[in-house]
Amino acid sequence: MKITIITPVFPYPIRGMLQGVERYVENIAFPLKKIGYEVKIITTFRNGGKKNDNYKGIPILRLSDSHKFFGRLGSLFYLNFITFGFNLFRKKNVIFYQNSDIILVPMAIPFSKFFNLKKLSLISIFFHYDEIKSFRDYFTYSSLHYLQKKQFKRHKNIITISENSKNDIIKNYGINKKNIKVIPIGIDHKKFNPENKSKEIRQKYGNNILLFSAIMIPRKRIPILLKAMSFVIKDIPDAHLILTGEGPLWGYCKQYAKSLNLQNHTSFLGFVDESAYLKYLASCDIFILPSEKEGFGQVMLEAMASGTPVICADKPPMSEIIENGGLTFKLNNSEDLSKKILEILNDREKLEELKKNALNIAKKYKWEKIVENYIDILKQVKNR
Repeated sequence: MKITIITPVFPYPIRGMLQGVERYVENIAFPLKKIGYEVKIITTFRNGGKKNDNYKGIPILRLSDSHKFFGRLGSLFYLNFITFGFNLFRKKNVIFYQNSDIILVPMAIPFSKFFNLKKLSLISIFFHYDEIKSFRDYFTYSSLHYLQKKQFKRHKNIITISENSKNDIIKNYGINKKNIKVIPIGIDHKKFNPENKSKEIRQKYGNNILLFSAIMIPRKRIPILLKAMSFVIKDIPDAHLILTGEGPLWGYCKQYAKSLNLQNHTSFLGFVDESAYLKYLASCDIFILPSEKEGFGQVMLEAMASGTPVICADKPPMSEIIENGGLTFKLNNSEDLSKKILEILNDREKLEELKKNALNIAKKYKWEKIVENYIDILKQVKNR
């Protein structure tokens, strides 16, 4: 079977543009190639690289978009995806994928009617619904919602990553639930495991290490975590919070930590490469995701597979995923979050129990099993 994945990011030659999407696409592409499917990638230049490239036997075509020329301004009104879509359907680029059996698309593409005209089957992958909460959001998400709704109604094959995201599609776009298949995100246990633990990290940051890792945007609620940290250090003075990842709120969060006198208790590392990321996950005592909304919470599973318990907000799907491999706190409540952190750090027996639970839960999400569900859908769509 010939599969083409059209994605805004692909983690080669550099990672870190949109880490969740990068890992998701990577974890679909390589297992499908491994079983003998012919896999191609069409992406942008956001991760660097040449227009015509190849990574581990997978051909890559990179197309320009407005983000390449205007940076963040190129994303206004979702212009980056519109320009990417325009290039996608230029005759010289269509040649790259015109013989595909299935097009997999973890994004909203304008002019997607073209796939129908070419009799190409498209499967949309949906992560989460982005709510409009600010004036800035209006200039991006309103266009995104329009494109997603149009694409979902035109191409009736949709995969999403949780029941929560499925309900978002039904509620916000009016899509028939029969057209939506829920397949959770999986974990590569050869990559994410406790063996990545680093003595150097433990020696550098101490015996009470907390970790946050994600793009720094409003819905991640990083200030809630920082405020909680100001309470934690009153009881455990050597507690240290490591924050990896970049984003528009990076500077604000760093300044906010300074205003709370957390300079000696926080480390803002920015983007870290994958080898370092794996070590941080396995070396910390607790991974914390204070986010108010996630389509799934892939990073939590990565932490759990690394033998690290998780604390997240008491909101699905995050609260459903961790089961007894961690604790939940009241959404947007710094004081409650601090209590949950202290509950674990002050009880090492409980910490060890949560670590074991986390590892067992993560085993349910092996990519080898998850990919079998994709294969079933790919076969069904091809044979229609």
